[in-house]
Amino acid sequence: MKVAKFILTAAVAAAAAQSGMAETTPDVTAQVPPNAVPPVLPADMPNPMMQCGQYADYDKLLPRTAAVLIQTPACETISPTLFGLRSTLADNGFGFSASIRPSYQYDVLGHNEHPQRYNGQNPTYLGAIEMNLTYDLTRLGFGGNAQFVVGATGQASSYHEGNPAFMSMTTLAINQQFYNGQLELQYGYYDLIRDYYGMVLGGQSASAALGPVSVIPVELGLSLFTPTPAATVAIKDSTLSWYNRASVARSASPNGFQYDIDHNPTGFNFTVPGSRAMFVDEFGYKTPVGAPGRSVWARIGGIYNTSPVSDFKSGGMADKNYGGYAALTVQITKPDPFGPQGLYLDTKFDYAPEDRNLFARDFQLTAFYIGPFKSRPLDMVSLGFSTEMFSKYARQAIRDFGGQAERSSTALSLSYAARVTRGIYFVGGLTYQTAPSFTPERSNAFLVQTALNVAF
Repeated sequence: MKVAKFILTAAVAAAAAQSGMAETTPDVTAQVPPNAVPPVLPADMPNPMMQCGQYADYDKLLPRTAAVLIQTPACETISPTLFGLRSTLADNGFGFSASIRPSYQYDVLGHNEHPQRYNGQNPTYLGAIEMNLTYDLTRLGFGGNAQFVVGATGQASSYHEGNPAFMSMTTLAINQQFYNGQLELQYGYYDLIRDYYGMVLGGQSASAALGPVSVIPVELGLSLFTPTPAATVAIKDSTLSWYNRASVARSASPNGFQYDIDHNPTGFNFTVPGSRAMFVDEFGYKTPVGAPGRSVWARIGGIYNTSPVSDFKSGGMADKNYGGYAALTVQITKPDPFGPQGLYLDTKFDYAPEDRNLFARDFQLTAFYIGPFKSRPLDMVSLGFSTEMFSKYARQAIRDFGGQAERSSTALSLSYAARVTRGIYFVGGLTYQTAPSFTPERSNAFLVQTALNVAF
């Protein structure tokens, strides 16, 4: 089902329901962020550990296929030695990491409804698990600093329409680094959103108002739930600060994430009906967190997708999609000259043409503080604001069928990630959301969210 056809079908159902003729089906485009509470410390930042001591060698075998995600070091897992197994694996060139993330959220304003229309409208439970195995390919004679990564993930939820249930391969790729990291090649299957943008920076894993599928780079085709075949080249200057990263990949399905999962449930399929080649390029400047001086990450990116998409304006099909983003993350304060602690600001602006995209423009601003208390140097508090504009053409299509549709949606979120013990974080948060559903219109929501992250 094409996106435009789905929206029009939803509009007809909504209009019928409002007149008492029929019950609507859930609108899967209407999602309050399923993980608006950060599952871990800011995933795009190094985990704030000063030294990993005797376990530091294990970190050389952590996955390198997600450029904007720094994996949890061994010393911050439940068992740094993995109950004695990690040393044996490392001796043979293997690395292993895993995490479990259960979460819960509920709209305490009591807007329960059946069928449910957004995450948290009824009590919503979600559980996710992720595992990665790496191998040092230099042992087989591969050039550069070469690594093979295979990963899998799965999730289940009490709200299936908003959170797809699946178990899939997420990574099957090779990463090679040459010239002290100035040239990086990556090829295979992987989630492309993990190579660009910084979607979960500052703990806002769904930094746009309506959840991760509404993040414009994802809407434009960067794979999120299931991987896509891709090849990436990254070039950096001698300081490793200035960089340009470019990829060619198969697009995620323009028919939606559920279509991808239905037609590629294992993640191994090279093709998916309707998905064609896409091209991504990001130019930026990034300095390390924790190094002397305040960290900065500035980036600008463009996306061009050759997959045919629905044209909301004409009612036909457009033969391509495109868009772009600009983002800046800066460290404002640095109480420890060699630590990551301090206040950070992250801001993003995204654009996509509204004649072929439901989510047309958004603005996001997140302030987060690592180590808010001297006695809690590994905690993080985060305050995020986001606003998202819906396509005027999609909105008009709904109205033409007698339905109602929102013009925009805004969210304000406050969360706190507390380190319970090594390898375990508990996160609590609050989100006030206007327009939690694009169509049909629904009252504002106030969500209480909790999450637990356990790293192995």
